[in-house]
Amino acid sequence: MQVTRGEIIDAIKAGSLKTVEEVGDATNAGTGCGGCQPIIQEILDEING
Repeated sequence: MQVTRGEIIDAIKAGSLKTVEEVGDATNAGTGCGGCQPIIQEILDEING
């Protein structure tokens, strides 16, 4: 299942998420091969700066 950047951003904002693991729990993003975890971290850094 592919999770969009927008879905990740919405989940971070709605849940006040702070970690890649929290995003994974909320959206399943980054829970497969883990290759997108650095991108998820970049999004977290942008939002939570």
